[in-house]
Amino acid sequence: MALIGKIRNNSWLLILTLGVALAAFIIMDMTSAGDMGGGGQTMTIGNIAGEDVDWRDFQTAEDILYSGSGADLYERRDFLWEFFVERALMEELSDKMGLGVSETEMEDLQYGNNLSPLIRQRFMDPNTGQVDRNQLAEIRQAFNTNTLDPGLARFWRFQQVEIKTERLQGKLANLTRKSMFTPTWMAEEIEKSKGTTASFDYVNVPFSAVPADNISISDSEIRNHIRDNRRQFERKEESRRVSYVTFEVFPTSEDSLDMINQFNVLRDEFIQTEDDSMFTDMNYGYFDAAYFREDQLSPVMAEKLFSMEVGDVSEPFVNEGNYTLVKLVDRKIVPDSVRSRHILRAVNDPAQMINERNLLDSLINLIETGAQSFDSLAVEFGMDATSLEGGDLGYTAPGAMVKPFNDLIFYNAEPGQLYTITTQFGVHLVEVTDRVYSSNQEGVRFAAIEQPIMPSEETQNEVYDEVLNFISDNRSFQELEESAAQHPRLSVTTSNWLTRNSFNIQGLGANTSSREIVRWAFNRGTRTNNVSPEIYAFQHPNLFYTEKFVVAALRDVQDAGLPSVDAVRSEVEPILLNKKRAEKLVADLSGMSLQQAADQFGQTVQQANDVNLNENFISGLGNEPAVIGALKALSSGEQSNPIIGNSGVFILSVTNKIEPPVVNVTGQVRRQISAAKQNEVNALLMESLKENANIEDARYRLY
Repeated sequence: MALIGKIRNNSWLLILTLGVALAAFIIMDMTSAGDMGGGGQTMTIGNIAGEDVDWRDFQTAEDILYSGSGADLYERRDFLWEFFVERALMEELSDKMGLGVSETEMEDLQYGNNLSPLIRQRFMDPNTGQVDRNQLAEIRQAFNTNTLDPGLARFWRFQQVEIKTERLQGKLANLTRKSMFTPTWMAEEIEKSKGTTASFDYVNVPFSAVPADNISISDSEIRNHIRDNRRQFERKEESRRVSYVTFEVFPTSEDSLDMINQFNVLRDEFIQTEDDSMFTDMNYGYFDAAYFREDQLSPVMAEKLFSMEVGDVSEPFVNEGNYTLVKLVDRKIVPDSVRSRHILRAVNDPAQMINERNLLDSLINLIETGAQSFDSLAVEFGMDATSLEGGDLGYTAPGAMVKPFNDLIFYNAEPGQLYTITTQFGVHLVEVTDRVYSSNQEGVRFAAIEQPIMPSEETQNEVYDEVLNFISDNRSFQELEESAAQHPRLSVTTSNWLTRNSFNIQGLGANTSSREIVRWAFNRGTRTNNVSPEIYAFQHPNLFYTEKFVVAALRDVQDAGLPSVDAVRSEVEPILLNKKRAEKLVADLSGMSLQQAADQFGQTVQQANDVNLNENFISGLGNEPAVIGALKALSSGEQSNPIIGNSGVFILSVTNKIEPPVVNVTGQVRRQISAAKQNEVNALLMESLKENANIEDARYRLY
């Protein structure tokens, strides 16, 4: 019973348990975390290092980890796929390297002094920031005696696989980090750069100073650039791009008029009601116990409320995208700070809440009769750190306490009176001991009804009909592009490069509709320049109406391997154009002084002071590693040859360079330098393993 009580106090755990229990009726049983396979027909969605991934195993894991979760469907599946990949790679690699996680080590990671980050994250009490050790102990006993709730037991078995995979990754990363070494010469160079600063004059001639009219870029030059930068351009799998036209759905003037009429009816009822709290609840509004100063409200809300009389209800007005009605309930001067004290009693269940409230009622009686002082009772019965100080919380500003406590001491409690209040920390006996009014600012208490300004269903249908006509008249990308160009509200957007399993389209986001566009784009019958016969509807993420319709066309197809010249022409041509411009500028600038270069190209001689040579970023210039590299080789009074940078061609003249007289590199310095690189291992190691592994990702077959 104690374990069930703990689960009830952790809502996510309860949702997880119920969700997994329900899933158990519709998905195959997972008898152990290490055996995720099943008999019967295989529905393979991928292969990782020779190991098939069965869809049913994948779905089982998804139900175990995410049942009841509000996480995005495709994002969580993508995260889960990455876990399957990492688990398979680590199992294969650890077998070859002799790495493992012993039973004793696993016990320690789950319940001991060296808890896994997963356990710390999932079983941390948000109020204290500490792991609930009692809960872990109860789960451990129930799991080892096979008395744990079946759904939670399935989750725990899968979690063991996660913990083992994470631990193996940590061991591999540690081996890799320990193999890294910084030689003395490199450490000396880094330390010398850290201690070296340079001030210099410079001229920066932008690439655009050379007209592009007479510069041509051939296909062979683009092809050579692709080959020279193979790692940047090579793709492991086929990629495609779509172009799309978006039809936004906005509320019409008729929609707004309908809403105003509805709000005018509500206003009459709002004026007559005697129960503002119930009225706002019934009409999806809000009624806050707090008093708000003018600077705590939006300008339009403040203007309305601070010009009203108590009991007045405003006309409907627009506030932050909503039609709004406000009723002024009260106004008064609010304190700038309050001093209070309390006696806190922690509560874990409803029965304990009743007991603790009865206890506080007894304490109130002792204080009010003079039998005991507040201070002494706080020391004896208080359950937080303030009890040693007699429960004194000192002076606090508005909003410093949790809201129920804050509203009580600032707006409702009278100094010297005793009150009880329940918060997320438990039940409190509270007394306000002082209030400070320094600014004498007035606050208003109000009730409000708000409704987002949304297009009606009729308006959404009208836009859909418009899109239907558009798509029937434009059946190729060229027709779609031409029609959009003639329409003032429409434009064509081209997506990022997409793969078969992509679910995030640039400009449209990660969602089911984006995924459906990708699935159509990779359909066997879809050809370049085809326009999808389907109209894709995108819902507002919070208000659940259709906020836009999208018409998509397949723009480009890029096979696995290196791209064609045409596929990357628009990307590569500007790079090669600037390269040729830079070569021309270098030739023209050679032998010139800074002033001659400035006069020749209409620039000015500028200054940069005290630039540290261990940084590539230069204030006023941006990221310019070539400039930093040139400064390292120059001495005070020397002028550089033309330097091709990121933003143009530079000529530098060093006015002052300060270098450390002696560079003393100790073992500790080398270790610090190595540590900076070692910290990058975790992020890069798994990506490197994945890049070199044989992975077939075929999730697109099923979703």
